[in-house]
Amino acid sequence: MKKKLVSILLVAAMVMSLVACGGNSGNGGNGGSSSGKKDNDGPFIINVCIASEPETIDPGLISSVDGSTYTQHQFEGLMKYAPTSDYADESKQMFNSDITFGQAKSVDISDDGRVYTFTLRDDIYWSDGVEVTANDFVYAWRRIVDPATASDYGYILDDIVLNASAIQAGEKSKEELGIEAVDNKTLKITLESPCAYFMSLCGFASLMPLREDVVEGNENWTDPSNIVVNGPYKITEWVHDSYILMEKNEKYYDYDNLGPDQIKWGLSDSETAIVSSYQSGEYDFIESFPSDMIESLKASGDCFVDPYIGTYYLYINCSIVTDWRVRAAMTICIDRENIVENVTQGGQTPATGLVAQGITDSTGKDFSEGISELGAMYSALQKAYPSFDLSTYAGRCALAKELYNAAVADGSWNPDTTVVYNFNTSEAHKAIAEAVGSDWQTVLGLNIALQNQEWNTYTTGLGEHTFGVARLGWIADYNDALTYLELFTTGNPYNYGLYSDSKYDSDVLSAKAKEAGAERDAVLYQAEEELFGVGGFPVCPIYYYTRLYCIADGIENCYQTPLGYYFFIYATQK
Repeated sequence: MKKKLVSILLVAAMVMSLVACGGNSGNGGNGGSSSGKKDNDGPFIINVCIASEPETIDPGLISSVDGSTYTQHQFEGLMKYAPTSDYADESKQMFNSDITFGQAKSVDISDDGRVYTFTLRDDIYWSDGVEVTANDFVYAWRRIVDPATASDYGYILDDIVLNASAIQAGEKSKEELGIEAVDNKTLKITLESPCAYFMSLCGFASLMPLREDVVEGNENWTDPSNIVVNGPYKITEWVHDSYILMEKNEKYYDYDNLGPDQIKWGLSDSETAIVSSYQSGEYDFIESFPSDMIESLKASGDCFVDPYIGTYYLYINCSIVTDWRVRAAMTICIDRENIVENVTQGGQTPATGLVAQGITDSTGKDFSEGISELGAMYSALQKAYPSFDLSTYAGRCALAKELYNAAVADGSWNPDTTVVYNFNTSEAHKAIAEAVGSDWQTVLGLNIALQNQEWNTYTTGLGEHTFGVARLGWIADYNDALTYLELFTTGNPYNYGLYSDSKYDSDVLSAKAKEAGAERDAVLYQAEEELFGVGGFPVCPIYYYTRLYCIADGIENCYQTPLGYYFFIYATQK
């Protein structure tokens, strides 16, 4: 999520995460009493800002971290994220989380690892009092793989749940998906082959249950007056481009332990305005602020750093920048150390590949370390061009010039071409774009036009492939390298740069069918190197995220997952 596209209005491109904080609510609406503070007899309202206006809050259509966060507060899947007793950071206001049972109370897994039979809780209800049943999961999962839904995450079950890929390809009907309601409380899911991360997928925001009678035939079913949810909070008011208000769901089985009476989500894409509102007491939690304020916010005790499994990267449109050598030159001549030290200043790590730090292989080794000390982004090139030292920035620039000039000499690249670099509104994204553009101009003489766009316009351009270069961040959906590598397979809805390579596709498909172990690890490592080999470079990784946030004094018992979500479900106040 970023956004994620998950995966990620990561407006904290500089900060890698949107920031949080609090005080008195001044946004109007039903959240008008003191934010994060209350009179003895008043409601506890927590005010949060993590992003601007979401494209949607429909679980089957969301594609951003913020949209998924709203979903995780309103809906609950077979599994859910629950707080542990371990603090996430020195604030001691934020805990880590683990995946655990949600709407399900138990699961039986067949000996061959392909059939999961979940038993649902007896005390689960929709917010209108109707019982949650296994059929609600069947409907939601069939809906997301149905090509007619046009879900960005329709691919998430491909080659995992039986027949999902064939349904997405239009070769089978959605009714043939490997999910079955044995009875109201028993759900059987059949996989194509064993999947090491399947249980964590069952807590993924896009796979929440939905009520068919509420959703079908009602394009406005997510409006506050229409929505029906099965999670801890329910949206009661949505003032577009201003705020979303949620209140406790009285039908939720853990209602008595819920925290805030209301959660008010401010909607803004201005980091300056967000941090100003935090400092004036309007927000209790924020994830976005200008990079030049990070040190002062840390010094004041407001800003904290959490682990975050994400990569900030640039798509390079393969239909516009058609020569792989130009794409490779653009990728390797960027001074990533300068960006993280002088531009983002949030403790990020220069990327050496696509798969983010924090993703592990079957041995527990961090996947980003790769099979070479150079990392996947440089390893294959170093083998192909051994006379260049790609362990140094100077050596990478030298090879970049060589590759670029060769493409020009061959006539496959016109040096007078202007490449349009699109980014969505954010001081952080703009500063990164300026730094990257400067490197391209200085090292390669490449002509770059920077183009800022509002989020909805920006995402439309991504889907229509009208850009030359476009920024995005991807936060892992689960702890496996496939959450990144699958994005660049032929036909994937997030393959905005239109990269296509049959060998790469084959390796990703092979990895999905293999059980965890050394053989599967080798295929995944090989696939990432192929992405940055001869003919490749559809993506230009910039850095691995960290996540910074601000939280108001007195707010406690929040929790987070390094996959991108903050939770305020059980938040309390001193």
